[in-house]
Amino acid sequence: MKITVKIFQTGREYIANCSELDINCYGSSKSSAVQRLVRVLQFYIDAAKEFGLEVERLDSITVDGEQYIDFSRNEAVLHKSTLVN
Repeated sequence: MKITVKIFQTGREYIANCSELDINCYGSSKSSAVQRLVRVLQFYIDAAKEFGLEVERLDSITVDGEQYIDFSRNEAVLHKSTLVN
């Protein structure tokens, strides 16, 4: 499973939108909005597993076209160009 996140600015806040799972998170910066969304995704996956649901493995998260996290290598690839306010 690959997750795509788009960032929108609304006034002073940023919204990270994951259309595949219909999840939105906000923050005062792009970085904080994306970090909140990643935490919600992890909670979503953990909760589904606790209920015994099969969850497709999360391979990567792409933010505005740039890779943010590559789970296949188990490392975060943070692109400053993506997360600069």
